[in-house]
Amino acid sequence: MSDQLEQRLEKVESAIAHLQHDVDALNTSLLNQLRRLQEFESRFTRIEHELITFGETPEKRDPAVERPPHY
Repeated sequence: MSDQLEQRLEKVESAIAHLQHDVDALNTSLLNQLRRLQEFESRFTRIEHELITFGETPEKRDPAVERPPHY
């Protein structure tokens, strides 16, 4: 009877170890995906800003009124 309980306990422990490995692997994968998503979000924000500023009319400057930088 004791051997049967010990075998069942070993199976349960083995199953838990495999599940812990799978959880760790999924956690690592999830963190990698989160980093990539944050990178894409940053790129998207930068591109969105560039598109918005690209559509704006540039500032009109009158060179006759401006002083050269060496003055």
